Amino acid sequence: MRNKLATVAAAAAVVAGLLVSTPAYAASISAKGSSFANGMLQACTAAYTTHSVSYTSTGSGTGRSEFAAGNVNFAASDVPYTSGFPTFRYQTIPMFGGPVAFAYSAVGVGDGLNLTPEVISGILKGTITRWDDAALKALNPKTKLPKKAIKVAYRASGSGTNSNLTEYLRQTVGGWTASNNLATGAGGSGVVGTSYPNSQDLAKYIEENSNAFGYFDLSDAISADVAIAKLRNAAGAFVLPTASAAGKFLNAQSLNTSTSDALAGTLVMDFTKNVSGAYQLSIPVYALAPRFDGVGKSTDVNKLAVQDFLNYVVKTCVPARAASLGYVPLGGAVKTSVLNQIKLVG
Repeated sequence: MRNKLATVAAAAAVVAGLLVSTPAYAASISAKGSSFANGMLQACTAAYTTHSVSYTSTGSGTGRSEFAAGNVNFAASDVPYTSGFPTFRYQTIPMFGGPVAFAYSAVGVGDGLNLTPEVISGILKGTITRWDDAALKALNPKTKLPKKAIKVAYRASGSGTNSNLTEYLRQTVGGWTASNNLATGAGGSGVVGTSYPNSQDLAKYIEENSNAFGYFDLSDAISADVAIAKLRNAAGAFVLPTASAAGKFLNAQSLNTSTSDALAGTLVMDFTKNVSGAYQLSIPVYALAPRFDGVGKSTDVNKLAVQDFLNYVVKTCVPARAASLGYVPLGGAVKTSVLNQIKLVG
């Protein structure tokens, strides 16, 4: 009898231990959006234990439309709204950032191929079609480039990465406008190649096909078996996309002083800014979250869960894990502004 009681007590202790170790989630919330941000947000949702949070990499455009329709609790986007605005109040909150890496699988060519915005523009528009083009040879005189066609892969319409890349090329090269850009790029925009719905699919294509070229977040570039290019910055230096180099660029940007929900507290991206050691094509990731404008404090459990999760991302998860994943924490006046914006979520 004593042995039986001991066995029952032991079993009860095991069950109690399981109950203690299993999180008792107060809320369950979901989000969609930026595939550029996927690596960072998947790490944060996995480590967060206060509420249950799921994140689906759909691309920024889908994230924005799903949030505006009320189908998700919050969204992630690499750019603010420019159309299709929500009919309710919301916040556009910078969470973190990272470099857009130019990746390739040119046969026999390792990491560090030198690129300029002019050459990138030429590749995407189809005026530079071969790896052994004179423009690429001039930038890389010691590199044996394959005598092969460049297989261009780019992000599909609605991508926030596209919007940032388009703006980068508009500011640095010119000739990229609202009617001729990657954000609408399905052939008719002047971009050549094959489009992919998210960064993960694009990275997979380059990994599996020789002599391909494309662009996506550093997190996917690190995990894929692809080569990564250096990009010439405004100071004339060729720089690899690293968290450190991206941080120098992003934390040198200014805050938007607009009072609109779409732009308040966002970064004014000057892609021509001369910052020593910076990687020039570095971009922010925004959270689109509901804003509480009532009296007192919000009592909506799900909306308060969004607020708590965003605080965790900015204060804890990103500072601890961003660098190893290829992302950048935001600091200084930007971080102060972000924390104040998060207080308004609800």
